[in-house]
Amino acid sequence: MNVEKLTCFHFRNYETMSFSFVPKCIHFLYGKNAQGKTNLIEAIYFLSHLRSFRTNQMDSMIMHGCNEFCVQAIVESNHRKEELKVIVDYQKKHLFRFQNPVKKYSDFIGIENAILFCPDDLSLFTSSPKNRRRFIDMELMKLSKTYTSTLSSYQKLLKQRNQALKQSNIDECLVQIYLDQMIEVQSVIIKQRNEFLNSLMNKARELYPFFSNEKEEIGAKYMTFIPIDPDMKSHMKEAYDKVFEKEKRYHQTLIGIHRDDILFELNENPVCEVASQGQKRSFVLALKLGLAQIIYEKSGQYPILLLDDVFSELDDFRKRQLIEKLPRDMQIFITTTERLNINWNREVRFYDIEKGRIKEVLK
Repeated sequence: MNVEKLTCFHFRNYETMSFSFVPKCIHFLYGKNAQGKTNLIEAIYFLSHLRSFRTNQMDSMIMHGCNEFCVQAIVESNHRKEELKVIVDYQKKHLFRFQNPVKKYSDFIGIENAILFCPDDLSLFTSSPKNRRRFIDMELMKLSKTYTSTLSSYQKLLKQRNQALKQSNIDECLVQIYLDQMIEVQSVIIKQRNEFLNSLMNKARELYPFFSNEKEEIGAKYMTFIPIDPDMKSHMKEAYDKVFEKEKRYHQTLIGIHRDDILFELNENPVCEVASQGQKRSFVLALKLGLAQIIYEKSGQYPILLLDDVFSELDDFRKRQLIEKLPRDMQIFITTTERLNINWNREVRFYDIEKGRIKEVLK
């Protein structure tokens, strides 16, 4: 998968920008801080996820003094051209594919599949369980439309059950009807999340030694409210029976996949307690490259890889190791403030970015 052309209007500090990029190539984006390097990869990421990795406020991405922004791209996917466009105003997102409106976010997310590494990713280990669930869910949603609809069904059922529990006279039969459906849906989601996490960790374990000089073991466990085995549905029924009286008092569903978590481990200890910043960075890099491999195996093509400030805390050895592990058939964008003197052994393009303007630098 490749972004062949990217166009931005009134996006961050890009008033008008349109630029073509080479497929299966490393694109180095040079520039001082606050010039627009990260803004460019944020635009590519936004087309993939319909959200920013820097803010939850869509209007903060609109250029000062403007009413909306537009990001659009021509994307090559499995030898087909895709034309994608998103217009964001203060009210909502407007999605287009080949100039035709797209109503459902789920029909748009993942058409352009991009994976990001940025410094804030290290907070994956220390932030709330919600962020770790989102990490797994977002990737599964891009890989499987079935997963998207299943997760949406659970969220709808959870909302309906909570509304039923909030009534002054609780209709226990109605609450049970919602619960029976929730148990069916949750058994599917738990299985998919757990299998995906296991597959991802198998890939990450192979990659981690390339970024670490130490002989460390990494791992991850999917933490849910029941044992993960063939009797999951029975376990769920028992678990909900035990807390039902408490749920009636608190007027909400107290257990379920909406409270699940992922425990990342280093040498069988929680990463958040024992790992250094360098170890966390190596772990995340291994996860992201492992994810790229899974996407390649499932779709037949690599995603676009976005590396924001990835070299800032890597020594020369780890920089070379990272470059060597990047698949040759992958289009990659890397932001950096420093010039790199490395033997690339593949096609590389260099760009200077200054005050929202991009210019290719010939080497």
